[in-house]
Amino acid sequence: MNPTLWVNLEAIRHNASTALQVCQKRGISIDSVVKGVCADLKVSEAILDGGIQSLMDSRLKNLQKLRAGSIDCRLGLLRIPMLSEIDELVETADWCLVSMKEAVLELEKTCNDKKINFEVLLMIDLGDLREGVWPDRVGEFIELFRSLKRVACIGVGTNLGCFGGVLPSADNMDQLVKLGLQVKTELGADRWLISPGGTRVFYEMLNSKEIPAEINHLRVGGGILRGMCGKENIPGFRQDTMRLDAELIEIYFKPTVPVGKIAQDAFGNTPHFEDRGIRRRGIVAIGRQDVTPFDLEPQEEGITILGASSDHLVLDIQNSRRSLRVGDTVSFSLSRYGALLFAFNSDYVEKVVSRDFHVI
Repeated sequence: MNPTLWVNLEAIRHNASTALQVCQKRGISIDSVVKGVCADLKVSEAILDGGIQSLMDSRLKNLQKLRAGSIDCRLGLLRIPMLSEIDELVETADWCLVSMKEAVLELEKTCNDKKINFEVLLMIDLGDLREGVWPDRVGEFIELFRSLKRVACIGVGTNLGCFGGVLPSADNMDQLVKLGLQVKTELGADRWLISPGGTRVFYEMLNSKEIPAEINHLRVGGGILRGMCGKENIPGFRQDTMRLDAELIEIYFKPTVPVGKIAQDAFGNTPHFEDRGIRRRGIVAIGRQDVTPFDLEPQEEGITILGASSDHLVLDIQNSRRSLRVGDTVSFSLSRYGALLFAFNSDYVEKVVSRDFHVI
């Protein structure tokens, strides 16, 4: 069974319910992003049980998995669509994010051919430098949307914190609202979303008053799946949503500095080591192919992560309270989103869904 990622459905359901309640009090609708768990059906069902009734994923394949499974809710594509997937997209999802005229025009053509309607959210880049049209070109899209019959723009959005690390602020939130209301007025739209992002915006919303009242939609993934924003616990959320177990395959006393001339490692980095003498070290059977090593946190005091190769996670176990032996299991929490993303995508990590870390 090792390595094993244990998934606590009740904790995730709780977080979805809590996020929904917080948003509803502010008049905000919420979509849950399930890309971090590869749109796992049981996790998605737990989120729906928590009251959220709209899911998003950045991969069309994952949305198709949800449609083919027992999931019956509104689905949205989180990533800007590839032109080559639009034919399947309009038959799978209800809406998507857009930032390119080419994609909008192809959506319109495909929807005309299939005689179906589709909805889009116009993404605007407010400085994080990921997807989105630059603000001074928003007017071009207003003219484009006016000409469409099958594709309807239902709002504007932006992304913050994921690429450039830009935080929500009074300035960029006000700019999004101003642009959003401009587009709404020009299009004469009734239903309208102003969607500034995900977990980071949600977390800032809890801790500040800089989120304008006009903000009415969020796309939240990692906050629900981990109960955290970065390495910070979200108040009222559960953090016991996941646990990663890995098995010890080697234990020896070894030096803390390699012997010989040091060059780049297998990943092109030149490692640096602190000489702490001879210490007890362990290796567990998991590596960079499965996780981002320093996004893990050992659950036992006295165990420290030293680094990893593709298949080996090297630990300092000198001060472990347990007298560890080969074959023992070491447990880790997922202290950052990257650990969750890699572990769930690894075919070499067993996923066990439970109610409270007991197999069902």
